[in-house]
Amino acid sequence: MVLSCGTLAGPSQARPGWVSGTWVYADLCTMPEDGSQAGRRITLKRSPNGDGLVYEGAGLRAPVATSVTIDDATKDVAFRIETETGFVSFQGTAGPDALIGTLDSAAGSQPVRLKRVLRSRAHEACPGETTGSIN
Repeated sequence: MVLSCGTLAGPSQARPGWVSGTWVYADLCTMPEDGSQAGRRITLKRSPNGDGLVYEGAGLRAPVATSVTIDDATKDVAFRIETETGFVSFQGTAGPDALIGTLDSAAGSQPVRLKRVLRSRAHEACPGETTGSIN
């Protein structure tokens, strides 16, 4: 008995760009002295219907949703939002481990490196300053 298999007309085409999903990058933490929050969290949401972004910062009353510009080839990310304290903009690159770039706000420009958060977890304490210790 001879079995025959169908053949494909040509190689299958991979979808260019990122896969749909949600990526969370954050450095939010809780100050042990007074329980106040420091840092920020950026949640990037990709879907066939469009891209979105949620920006959460310490001291902001609520998360701010905005549109985002993403370059699929380079993974460059840019956004600009208005918060109660003024405009915040970001330009950088989203990687598998971190979101790296420059954040501009009323406080000026600052380099940002937010680790990718893979699991939801309770608010962590901000790391303490270690000065004068030798390991």
